[in-house]
Amino acid sequence: MIKLFTIFAALCLAFSPHQEVAAESNAPSDTLYLRTREKKVATVKEVYPDIVKYNSETEKDLLSIPVKELAGIVYANGTRDLFNAFDAGSKPDIKWLTNISFSDKPQAGISACILNEASNITIEVNGAPAAATRSFRTVPAQAEGCLGGVYISQQITLREGKNNVRILAGNASGNSSSDTLTIVYSKNPKRIALVVGNSSYQAGSQLQNPENDAKAITRKLTGLGFEVIERIDARQGDLRAAVAAFGSSIQDQDLEVALFYYAGHGIQVGGRNYLVPVDINPRSEMELKVLAVSADDVLDQMSAADEHSQRTNIMILDACRDNPLSRSWTRGSGARGLASMSAPPGSLITFSTKPGFTALDGDGTNSPYTAELLKALDVPGLRLEDIFRTVRIRVMELTNRQQVPMENSLLTREVILNKSK
Repeated sequence: MIKLFTIFAALCLAFSPHQEVAAESNAPSDTLYLRTREKKVATVKEVYPDIVKYNSETEKDLLSIPVKELAGIVYANGTRDLFNAFDAGSKPDIKWLTNISFSDKPQAGISACILNEASNITIEVNGAPAAATRSFRTVPAQAEGCLGGVYISQQITLREGKNNVRILAGNASGNSSSDTLTIVYSKNPKRIALVVGNSSYQAGSQLQNPENDAKAITRKLTGLGFEVIERIDARQGDLRAAVAAFGSSIQDQDLEVALFYYAGHGIQVGGRNYLVPVDINPRSEMELKVLAVSADDVLDQMSAADEHSQRTNIMILDACRDNPLSRSWTRGSGARGLASMSAPPGSLITFSTKPGFTALDGDGTNSPYTAELLKALDVPGLRLEDIFRTVRIRVMELTNRQQVPMENSLLTREVILNKSK
């Protein structure tokens, strides 16, 4: 008797409603495609001439939808029912499947769906038939959102600036046009930077942060689309060679921005600024002018040879520390910080502090100036002038106005380094 009860209980468990629901939950779902190009993932229960009944993924109650609202059903086993595939008595109905408004390449892929019978299909770009239409062909739609229609996929050629794209089609009932799709094509701007961080000086005082500053700036600029040349603890020959190669490179290319960043010791002699390589040990101002690298020479390398150039040049000098070599000189200059520099047209020169004053190296990972610059570069949409204005305000607050950054600008156009949204 006990054995018979056990068998009966096992059979009841095997065919219980709980087990049936579990089996259904693992079953593949059907897909309902609507005439509006939307789709619903569901389990179809009943199909009638005028209505379809189904369970949605989220609701257990039986729902219904009129057949007139459906383009088709793709069942879990791969079979299909098509509804309202086309209406021979109506003009072509053209809908974009492409969702593109910007391209950094001269070609763009577009796609669309045409319901109802269509012929003489043409793609227009800026009012003219697209050059690529010789290879243009339509195929019966297999793509989601165009069940029962004709699916169009094509590469088109864009001009710089705004492009207006339309699809035209006709049949015996008349001609139709899609909505205008606007695509803005802008070449991916070329940007190059030379980044130098000198910390480990063989003569004079060593600095804690320039290496960290330079590496952090390199990472940030790379993320903003710059090709970066980086030099850490640059010796005299390496620094001169890097500046020369940087100058040649930017003259040979069509660039949006050329940027020079220097963190380390900088000294003014006779009203001119010099960047100090890590391996020199000048004993006088005269030797320094020969052994160090003149900031004016770097600026000359960056200046555009073509007066019609649209390039923007940026020089960032986080280098206004105390003179590290004055004690070893037979005759010191007595000057503190860096001297002012005049910006040529199309250029911006930034100093981590104003002329005649010294900047802080900082107790943290980065100098106060570079730390705030890194934060400002993270803000999308800031103009170049706004970036350095923001940095100046923050550094003044952090240093209790001991350090006041400044810029000399002769910019000729608006530049936004961080265009992300």
